[in-house]
Amino acid sequence: MRNMVTLLRLVKYLEEIAPPRMSFGGVETRVEIGPQTDVEQEKTTINRVLVTTYPSGRAITKASQDKANLLISHRPLFPFALDRIYGNDLIRVRLLTKNYISSLVVGTAWISARGGIGDALVEALGLSKVSEFMLVGDHGDLVPGGRICQVPTSMNHSRFANYIAEKLSLSNIHFTGDLDEEVKHTLLLPGYYVDMPEIVDAKKHDVSTLVTGELSPEIRLMANEEGLNLLELGQFVTEEPGMKRLRHQISLEFPELKIEFAESLPISKGLTY
Repeated sequence: MRNMVTLLRLVKYLEEIAPPRMSFGGVETRVEIGPQTDVEQEKTTINRVLVTTYPSGRAITKASQDKANLLISHRPLFPFALDRIYGNDLIRVRLLTKNYISSLVVGTAWISARGGIGDALVEALGLSKVSEFMLVGDHGDLVPGGRICQVPTSMNHSRFANYIAEKLSLSNIHFTGDLDEEVKHTLLLPGYYVDMPEIVDAKKHDVSTLVTGELSPEIRLMANEEGLNLLELGQFVTEEPGMKRLRHQISLEFPELKIEFAESLPISKGLTY
């Protein structure tokens, strides 16, 4: 009984390494599917865990096949409030509940946290962190959602794109800007959370290059008009290194658990004709 790991223990541990006050973009640490109260979570014993960036049907199927009873993801099943569930969402929820699998979202606090998604991406790319990039969090505080970095050697953006592609084994990168311009201060902001305030603040910090996961067309246009060079690496790519690190970190903290990782593959590809 002493080594029993409950859902509540895991929730509290995640809140310890990635405090809720560090969340932004409205994606907080929470149990989406499963027990909601402390009392219920304390009664729920966890034996097997699957960690993934996005709780896709593929990841949930793997969790059920592995007989995991907890799925930990960065992105939520439901980013917005719904008044009904249907289609693939209903299939995923039924698969989770039928197999008694709880779904726990670690959210954006793990991007801000020391050693989390943001720092893992810096290390995966072999960049040098200059400073943290602060943005307004969900609780009104400034949180270090991004990292301002320098490249390891002088290069233009064409070479930088190739450098990133090699580091992360990417077949394509969506680029906007001047390929011949030299790379200077670079902002890494994982995921899809860049909005107008981040573009304005990036310029105030003399950032000339932004590396992120995905941008909306409106923000891409605004950033381009502000003179920022943009490298969009695609869905899930910027979050994967940090979620792999989370899997390793949980396994060290709870060696009695069996923990697997399910890769989240980008669903879109760039085609060249």
